Amino acid sequence: MAGSLGHLSGVDGGWSLIENMGDACECVEQLLWLVLRAVGQAEAERLLDSEFYPMKRREQAPDAALIETERRMDN
Repeated sequence: MAGSLGHLSGVDGGWSLIENMGDACECVEQLLWLVLRAVGQAEAERLLDSEFYPMKRREQAPDAALIETERRMDN
């Protein structure tokens, strides 16, 4: 269950908690469900294009969510 959102949302969550493809699949499944349920496909694509990718390319300042995501993914 290390791939679950509960583990990733912990203080030290990130790549270090995904030990195998089963963990990775579980995490992706949960995140995909959350995106589709809470935001929807079209809105997710719009946000990726209008905000996420420009922040990753440093064309606009990263928001708090991206800063925290990058911090956790560096673990």
